[in-house]
Amino acid sequence: MEILTTLHAHNRWLIVIFALLAIVFLILNRKDSTEYKKSTKFFGSLYAYFLVFQFLIGLLLFFPKAQSLNWDMSVLRIQFEHATTMILAIGIAHSAAAWKKLEPSKRINNTLIAYVVSLGLIFLGVS
Repeated sequence: MEILTTLHAHNRWLIVIFALLAIVFLILNRKDSTEYKKSTKFFGSLYAYFLVFQFLIGLLLFFPKAQSLNWDMSVLRIQFEHATTMILAIGIAHSAAAWKKLEPSKRINNTLIAYVVSLGLIFLGVS
């Protein structure tokens, strides 16, 4: 369990780095919005997939803890709030895939908004 806890703690910094890189590449891609660049897609995909990986690690950490506390909701309230906020962040980050068929400029703008909102939810859910 210690390995998972350490991995969960360190992985969050990778998520922040990938989110910031995805946002920077989206902003740079706005200057030439005739195409959705591969580098933009690459960092966006890393961000979205690492979010899911982080969530799965969190689930693996949550269930043993909840069971050891006999599912006492007064104690687990913070963990449930954290998990709910992270699910919303994951959903919003993955919503970018729904805009694949839009023209590049709209796709870039929508994805940028989604990633900024998603990153904001992550900061809110961790604090």
